[in-house]
Amino acid sequence: MNRRHFLLSTLALTLPAPARPRAGAEERLAESVCRTRPAGFVPVSLPPPRPGVLRYQGTHILTHGAFRELADAYRGPRGERVWVAGGGCDDGITTVRRGLAELGGMCCPVRGSRGEGLPWLLVARDMKVVIVHPDNPVENVSFDALRAIARGRITRWRELGGEDRAIALVARKHCPDYFEPVRELIIGRSADWSPRGLFVERDEQITELVSRFPGSLGIVSYVFAKPLVEAGRLRLLAVNGVRPGAAAVKSGRYRLHGPLSVIWREWRPEMRPWFDFLYGPQGQAIVARALVPVSAEEADYRPLRRT
Repeated sequence: MNRRHFLLSTLALTLPAPARPRAGAEERLAESVCRTRPAGFVPVSLPPPRPGVLRYQGTHILTHGAFRELADAYRGPRGERVWVAGGGCDDGITTVRRGLAELGGMCCPVRGSRGEGLPWLLVARDMKVVIVHPDNPVENVSFDALRAIARGRITRWRELGGEDRAIALVARKHCPDYFEPVRELIIGRSADWSPRGLFVERDEQITELVSRFPGSLGIVSYVFAKPLVEAGRLRLLAVNGVRPGAAAVKSGRYRLHGPLSVIWREWRPEMRPWFDFLYGPQGQAIVARALVPVSAEEADYRPLRRT
């Protein structure tokens, strides 16, 4: 391991998770990591069921990208609330199957996962972005080049029209046992990430490391890149000449995105006003701040058929 990799590895292991009020270290980690859990995994403790309260646990992308803000803004017809916790796809599946939460969140497709067979709705799309340091002069990367970087076949920025320096790929091996659309596009099912890459546990580590090192490149959810992009600490690359954005995702021109879904075990009356709010104008505006909204029509959400 050379000095650059040693330094990046050390930082990756020591970067603190963002502070979360009223949450311990175990809960912070669970809210920041999405991975396939062992069968005996016990999710973060959830509150007991209460009339009029829905409990959600699942993918941290939905939690941080929309659901906490949605829950703060939402009040049901009789003052109903939604309690939100983060985690990963398996956390959502496990808590729903065990009856510990009414709603679970998934950032991998439901079909082909342990959640297959449960009712579900598509609620948003997660846009993945290619991030670089603001000092990096490269503006665009082709799909072919991105695949070559991910597989270790392109290793220097000069091959992309940049400076003659090594590309420090920072990545997270997300839910390796599940189908993940962006990983499928970039490395396929049979290939693996470059052995030269630096692999971290949390999305926040990807954004922090890339913001500190001019030679770095990462692929991460826009939910976690957005604050640093807006602060001028990260820059987004176009992919095949297409800038990331909701309109480009919806038109099919920008392909780095995946589904965000909510699963449940049995339908409850208080779910209807929650989903009505989520798919309504206020909910869609909140979702659009960091995710790509999905309309009720696209999700095939028809309240009268779900009561």
